[in-house]
Formats: sequence, structure tokens, C-alpha cells
Amino acid sequence: MAESGSTVVKGAARRSIFPCLISHMMRRISGMKITKTFLPLGLTLAVAVSVALSAMIWTNPAQYERNRQRSSNTTTTELSARPQKDVYLPTQVVYTNANGNQELLNNRKVSLTTEIREALSKWELGRVRTVNVSSKAAYMKFLQTKSSVLLSYAAPINVKMYNTVFGSQLNRTATKFSRILVPLTDTGDIYLLNDQDHRVYRVTVRKSHTQALKQILQENLFRINVKLDWLNQTVMPYVTSQVTVPSYSYLVNQQSTDYFTTRLLNSGESTNVSAKKNKDSTTYSDGASRQMTVYNKRGTALFEDYSAMQASLSFSQALTAGYSAVKSIGLPMENLRYYGYDTGKSTVTYRSFVEGFPIFNQSDYGAARIQMLSQGVRRYNFSLYSLQVPVPTDKKSATLPGTQQVIDQLTAAGYSQKKISTLQLGYQWKTSTSSDKVVNLTPTWYVYYAGSWKTYTQMLKTQA
Repeated sequence: MAESGSTVVKGAARRSIFPCLISHMMRRISGMKITKTFLPLGLTLAVAVSVALSAMIWTNPAQYERNRQRSSNTTTTELSARPQKDVYLPTQVVYTNANGNQELLNNRKVSLTTEIREALSKWELGRVRTVNVSSKAAYMKFLQTKSSVLLSYAAPINVKMYNTVFGSQLNRTATKFSRILVPLTDTGDIYLLNDQDHRVYRVTVRKSHTQALKQILQENLFRINVKLDWLNQTVMPYVTSQVTVPSYSYLVNQQSTDYFTTRLLNSGESTNVSAKKNKDSTTYSDGASRQMTVYNKRGTALFEDYSAMQASLSFSQALTAGYSAVKSIGLPMENLRYYGYDTGKSTVTYRSFVEGFPIFNQSDYGAARIQMLSQGVRRYNFSLYSLQVPVPTDKKSATLPGTQQVIDQLTAAGYSQKKISTLQLGYQWKTSTSSDKVVNLTPTWYVYYAGSWKTYTQMLKTQA
């Protein structure tokens, strides 16, 4: 029995299958040449069967709903799931030519990082060794290597994850880094770099295939002139002048609550899921150790599991567990990328990407945030919405100022440059005014200031 103030979730079980059953039996009865004496008996039998089926479903709604959705959920998961190596691809590509000029690259037709990954996976690599780097200036020289490609992550990964993504077998699997430097001329080594501690690691190249990489770089790519430089303790590509970035519109899909309760609150056994409505949310519970709170206005959900056996996870385990959690939720992974790891909070963050740039305002944290606490508690924050297909838009491309100009405007408005961790070209998620089934993606600058992401225009409107 559900507690007072709660109702048992019945999902589609409330959809009455019983009138259809009664109608079918009546046709069978009327089709027979029976006397009026047996007609009441037939009706009584039909009603009895109806009541019996109703009782079975109402007393075990989770099992009915699970059976009803099993095939559709499996299909959805198979279509939307992507391997771990795709979710942990680099998110940024910078090319430095022979003259030292740098460009931020993107391919609007196919995933550029996927193309580069396929090319690099054919290289044969040797051991990983530490390179002595004496200063930030010496570290920057590596990032400005002429005739090179620099693949960057929004947050560190480790060599073990590199092996998963690129199909390698490098040693020192616990070594963390956030950038991969690939020289295109002197191909005796590639380098792994970590901005956080300015460490550089040399990876011996036994056999390279630079021609494939060079062909990729000659494609019709979207190119933005940049210069890699420091902003406080972070290296970032400074866009050197105004840049014009296209706007997009997409059909948006909102998964049903039934979909998520079936995946997260039913674990293969018969489970009665209860629902308790509050002012701005609804909380679903399996009555034991798991619950999910849906915030309909925000279009987000929080799943909490207090039954986790492993109290704490290593960095490698956290990256793998984060991916497994996103997969178990059933979120579409087509454009999902790893975007952050908070060591203190044991939290892995993922964002959706469009045309090589991250989407913000889908929620406060992106598409999903997976938290694995030391007490064995797991918390999954995720968006109920996902992009489907692009649709024609009347939105014009946006012309945005260069990076230094944005920083200058912010400091002139009273913001402290020391509190600016980084800036990122990204897309702002806004529901269309003409249809709630369409979302507009507008390019803008996002600033990570004092621990949270804000658009630079929002910051300028509310001056410090």
C-alpha cells in the first residue's frame, strides 16, 4: 500500500484495455445462436475476467509497464547509445601551421575528432615518459609547436581512457592529461600535456601515418583564427577578431516519466513504484533505496540510489561509472561528450555538442551530471529533453567579439579578471516562441566566472 498522500504509478496501465476485451467477447457471444438465458451469464463472465485483469495490473503496475515498454526501451537504447570511446573524444581541435598561425577547426558535415581518432588509431606508439618543463613559458612552447595538431579536452582524462578512445596500449595508465599534441613533420613523438600542473609526457611513435591527418586538415573546414595563451591558470584559444557563427533550430524530444521510472526504479523484479506530488515536482520511489524527482518546469530530473556497494571510486572508475550511468538512464548519446570532473565532489559532467560547440542552458549543468559520493550514494542529474533533427530556421548567424574584447568589456563593467576561469564559444538553448517542440540554438560567449557558467551579455546587463 502507498503511504497517505501518495498514489501508485500505473503509467499506461490506466489506459483501459477492458472495454476492448468486453466488446470482443460480446461479439463472440452475439455471433453464437444462444438463448437470452445465456446472455447474462456471458456478460457476467466478461466482467469477471475484466475485474481479474484489472486487479492484477493495479496490484503490480511496474511489471505491466515494464513488459509493455521492454521492446521499445531496448530499441531506443540501442539507437541512442554510443560506445565509451565516442563519449570521451576530445572536444576541440587547434591546427598550427608552418608559420605558427593557429586555427580552431570544425567540420560541419562529420565529426572532426572522430576522423582524427580514426587516423591516429593506425599509429603504433611506444612508451610514455616524463618531459622536464621548467616554466609556464616552456609549457606554452609545446602548445605553439609549428606544423602540429592539438586535440584538447574540457577536463582531464588519463592514459587508460586514451587507450580506450584511440585503441592503444600505452603504459602509465593513471597519468592524467588534457591535451594531445601531434607534430606533423617530426613524427618521432607525440605529447600528452596537463594544464593543471604544466606537465608534459612524451610518447614514442614507432609508426606514423601523417598523410591521412594532413588530408583531413585540407578538407572544407570551419576555421576560426585563434592564439593559444594563458588566462590566469588556464590555457585557452583566444579568438583574435570578430567571428560569425551560424544559429540552428532543432526538434526537441521529451522522454516520458514512465520511460525513466522503468529504467531506473525497476531492476528486473516486480516493483511497485509510488509517486508523491509536490508544488513544483513529483517524486517517484521504489519504496526501498531508490527515488527519482522530476522537475517538470525545468525539464530536469534527479535520481538517487542509496544502495551502491562501492563507497569510493578511483578517477578511472569514476569516468567509466559515469558513462555506465548515462547509458543506464537511457539518454541519447549521439552528440554527448565528457565535459568535466570535480574531484572534491566526485562528479562527472557531460554536455551535448552541436557543430563542434557545447550547448548550455539545457540545464544548469548540461545534459547529465553523475555524482558518486563516498558514502556509497549515487546521484544522477539529467535533462528530460534531447535534440532530434535540425529544422529550417529564420535565425541569423551571430557575429561575436573576439576573446580579449569580451574580457575587456567584463573588466570595464567591474568584474574581476582573476575570477574568470575560462571563456567558451557555445550555444544557448532557448525554447521557440512558436512551438514548444522546437528549440533555438543561439551562439554566444559563455564565461566561467566564480564557479558558474554565464553568458557575457547576461553579465554585462547585471554589472558587478
